[in-house]
Amino acid sequence: MTIIKIIDAFTFYGVDVLLLAALTAAVTQVLKISVLKKLKKKILTFLPFVLGTLFYAIYECVCNLSIRLLLIDYVTIIEHGISVGAVATLLYVLHEQFIREKKGCTQTEQVVATLLEGYVPTDSVEKAAKEVAAAIERDVTGNGAARAEEIIGMYCEGEITERDIKLLSKLIIETLAHITAV
Repeated sequence: MTIIKIIDAFTFYGVDVLLLAALTAAVTQVLKISVLKKLKKKILTFLPFVLGTLFYAIYECVCNLSIRLLLIDYVTIIEHGISVGAVATLLYVLHEQFIREKKGCTQTEQVVATLLEGYVPTDSVEKAAKEVAAAIERDVTGNGAARAEEIIGMYCEGEITERDIKLLSKLIIETLAHITAV
C-alpha cells in the first residue's frame, strides 16, 4: 500500500474515525484492566473492533438523528466501525512501543514471573513477581516461603488449591536458590 493510498483512506473515513478510535482505545484499556481482566488475551484482541463498530453506530445515529440508518446503511457502519477498531489498535501499539515507559525487571523477578505465568492473571504477573522476589530477598527468618504463599494466594484469587500454592512458592525459592548459587 503506497503512502497516497493511506492518506486517501484517512481522507475518505475522516477525522471522526480518528477521534472515535482514540475513545475506543481508551475505553478498551479501561475495560482490560477492570471488568475484563480475567478474559483471555485472544478474545480481548477483538474488543477494539466490537467497541469501534458500536461507537460508530452510535455516532451515526446521533449525527443523523435516526436509528433507521442502522438498518439501511449497516454495511457502511460496519466498515467504518472496523476502521475505528483498526486505528484504535494502531494507537494502542504506538502507545505501547513509543510512549509507555517499561519498568525493567531484574533477573530474579523475570524468573519468578516465568514461574507465575499461568497461575496469576497475565496483567498482574509482573507486579506479583516483583512482590514475591522482594519478599524472598528481604527474608531473614527463613520463612520466605510463607510470605511468598500469601502473595501468590492474593494474586491467584482462589483459582488454584492451597497445596499448589505451597508447591509453587517452594519451587520459586528452590529455583532462586539454584540461580544465586551458580
